[in-house]
Amino acid sequence: MTKTSTFKLKLTAVIVPLLFAASAQVFASNDAQTLTIYVDQETKQIFSEPGPNRVKMGDFQPVMTTSATVVDPQSVKTTLNKKGLGFKTADGQFKFGFSGRLHADATYHNNSDNLQKGGNPIHANDGTEIRRARIVFKGTLYNDFKFISEVDFGDNEVGVKDLFLTYTGSDFAQITVGHQKQNISMELQESSNDIMFTERSLVNTLTATLFDRAIGLNLKKSDKNWSAQAGIYGDSMDANKSNSSTPSTTAGEGFGASTRVTFAPINTPNEVIHIGGFAGYRTTSGSDGFNNAGTAFVHETTHMSNLKLTNTGSIATAENATMFGLELAAMRGPFSIQGEYTTAKVQRESILPSLDFNAFYVQAGWTLTGESRSYKGSDGEFKRFKPRKRFLTGKSGFGALELALRYDESDLTSKDIHGGEEKRVTVAMNWHLNENVRLMADYSRSFDLKGSPVTKLNGGQPDNIDVMTFRTQWAF
Repeated sequence: MTKTSTFKLKLTAVIVPLLFAASAQVFASNDAQTLTIYVDQETKQIFSEPGPNRVKMGDFQPVMTTSATVVDPQSVKTTLNKKGLGFKTADGQFKFGFSGRLHADATYHNNSDNLQKGGNPIHANDGTEIRRARIVFKGTLYNDFKFISEVDFGDNEVGVKDLFLTYTGSDFAQITVGHQKQNISMELQESSNDIMFTERSLVNTLTATLFDRAIGLNLKKSDKNWSAQAGIYGDSMDANKSNSSTPSTTAGEGFGASTRVTFAPINTPNEVIHIGGFAGYRTTSGSDGFNNAGTAFVHETTHMSNLKLTNTGSIATAENATMFGLELAAMRGPFSIQGEYTTAKVQRESILPSLDFNAFYVQAGWTLTGESRSYKGSDGEFKRFKPRKRFLTGKSGFGALELALRYDESDLTSKDIHGGEEKRVTVAMNWHLNENVRLMADYSRSFDLKGSPVTKLNGGQPDNIDVMTFRTQWAF
């Protein structure tokens, strides 16, 4: 090896680090693609130009580090899709989104004339209404905190639905605090965007009265195929009413507690077996009401009809109520079946006997276009229907057609309370144009009513009350 070669090797360790510092400035000023380095053999100084006693070391190019791009964690990414408008930071710790729903209904009754209640003629109200019109704000804070605020403007009134904060960072359980659905009933838990009928079943007469939304604390533990929840609750967000006996004070709230457990031994995209059970307990408030809803158990034929074929009226002496229920559901391909049985016991003051009410439903669905329903085992409920092909004018896409049938019964007569018994059958045809738009048509018949507070003008029981409902729904 020559003396010059040996000299070059010795200087390499010194020159290379210097190049990183010097090359950026040289390349920026000269716009060069390569840099030629010369070293003085006596002074060992580095030069970029040839000269006396200088040895050329070689031509060099700048080295770019693999981590040259630095992402600002506070930069925001915007998305707009079928789930609505969303924003999130680059590190994913903060998210915020808008979504909403509209349910526009038209209803018509048949055989609802010539009815009376308490000697006064009554009839069902028909027409149109905005059943639901909601705006939803939701997001994530520091990865582990999730919040939701859902406000309803249906019927041109403002009402708060969901308004809660959930902490997901604990291995023990998911913790939710705020105004929320109490963990009762598969049908009650399912969103109105996802149920197969325009209105829930007669079971809802019991479950919604006692365990609709309330302010409370809920703990949830779940996995892909099961869920377990338990919660304690006060009343809903309605303001406390003054106690009639002491008008200068406000009435104390009632108290509620509930639990729900579900298990899906089979849970695939095309096959599901669902088993669930729930139980709940609720006391009346100081103003004698369950969850700010009074103590009456009532079924109204439609949301706007004001025709209440079964109605216990206010149970003024009610102290508390307990509820138990069983859920079963199955799905195979385009076919599904679902049912629930619920019983409620109302304990009254003094020596008055307790009251027992019950209800059940069985429903079946068939997707004519072949799709399966969407089921989420960690929530124990069916979710948004997803058509295989969305509807496109002039194209092959048609969306999805769903045919559904439901039979339900309720018995609101017990001891001295005569709320009536009702049987009903409902047929529905749903056209899912895409995941966001759905057209619904329901026909139901209430029959074999017994002990109803509503009678015909001649005193007989109403029979074969027909209801037709048409809905246009968009939700994202």
